[in-house]
Amino acid sequence: MCRLSNLFVLWIAILPFSAYSQPNEALAAAYKKTADSLSLTKNYRSAASAYFLESKSRRMVAFKRQASVNALYHYVRGGMPDSAMVCMEEAVRKYGFRNIGWLDADQDMAGFRKIKKYGALRKLITDQEQSELDPRNAALTTSDIDLFWKVYDCYQADTSKAEQRFLAEYFEKGTAALQEYYRIKTPNIGGIGGFVRNIRTMPAFYKSIRANTLKTKDQVDSIRVVFDRLKTWYPASTFPGTTFVIGGWSSGGTVTEDYGALVGIDMQSSDEKTILSELNPWQNHNQVPFKELKHIVAHELIHVQQSGMAGDTTLLSYVLVEGMADFLGELISGKTANQRLHDWAVGKEKAVWADFKKEIYLNRYSNWIANSEQETADHPADLGYWVGYQICKAYFDQAADKKKAVRDMLTIRDYRQFFAESKVEEKFR
Repeated sequence: MCRLSNLFVLWIAILPFSAYSQPNEALAAAYKKTADSLSLTKNYRSAASAYFLESKSRRMVAFKRQASVNALYHYVRGGMPDSAMVCMEEAVRKYGFRNIGWLDADQDMAGFRKIKKYGALRKLITDQEQSELDPRNAALTTSDIDLFWKVYDCYQADTSKAEQRFLAEYFEKGTAALQEYYRIKTPNIGGIGGFVRNIRTMPAFYKSIRANTLKTKDQVDSIRVVFDRLKTWYPASTFPGTTFVIGGWSSGGTVTEDYGALVGIDMQSSDEKTILSELNPWQNHNQVPFKELKHIVAHELIHVQQSGMAGDTTLLSYVLVEGMADFLGELISGKTANQRLHDWAVGKEKAVWADFKKEIYLNRYSNWIANSEQETADHPADLGYWVGYQICKAYFDQAADKKKAVRDMLTIRDYRQFFAESKVEEKFR
């Protein structure tokens, strides 16, 4: 394998710079594939070089950032701190890298953290984090919605080359947050091909939600009230921003280290006039009335605060993460983001609880969360949200100090202990 890696280094060394100085996604994918293979064989220096070249070949900032961070990590492990620092400079200053927690904690980065420039870049990140402690500084970005409809109008006028159009004119020209959505959701939506297929299968639906999506900017004031309420309940809360995008129906919202919350407004824009006949059962059940948008934002905002929770693989931990976002989201916005689960569970509480207890300490979250393929007409998916809500509500209700209860939730280190202290079992006996 050493011979292969040496040949690779020679190959990239003799390539004319023009071959990789301009964005070229096919070339970038080849660099990434090579880098991933070299990384598996612990050929860190060659892997780092390939990741670096991948970053130069990418078009989207989110992909450039990830490739730069991969190069940074492999240069460090390959004993090339100067090259690693070049990658960190680009990742932080040009591409918006924010995950200082990983850099501070990773044991492989211990020596790298002693470099003076590391401290300066770290301060850039922490200064920004400090400003995000004030909810008044939170950015609520809606520009990607306007961009989508501009591209959509062009697509309707000429449906040929739709994939190239949406990739080049929507995702590549959108915000860095939109590009991050595309990067992390590509497996779920089937890439740009899946994104376009989704649009083609529901033209009436998209036409009927357009007006509401364009009114998202009018919701900003009500959303800021939710932010203020969270700050009252949890003074340590942070507000890195929320970006609203037209997504690919893969999730209503998600949270990232570098770009805050990403909300798929296409799933949150229905009203009594919305045409739902083109949606499948799961989509139909999970489209959210536009008037309830703030409850979705509240749910995602809680996820932003959960970085201090312990990592775990049990079903219990997964339902607590999601159920907590529903419960605390309701506390600050007035309503849970998954009311349909509560409506369905009336009269079925003990049966659902009994099923949950069978798998509580197993790695079985796929039966309870993000399991849309298991949705049926008489049994909804995502019941883990309802279960986690019940545990968190029980803990909150029996707590004498309610603010402490909120803090305890957002900083759980022992899920079994939290479960026991909630006394939720008494509710289902």
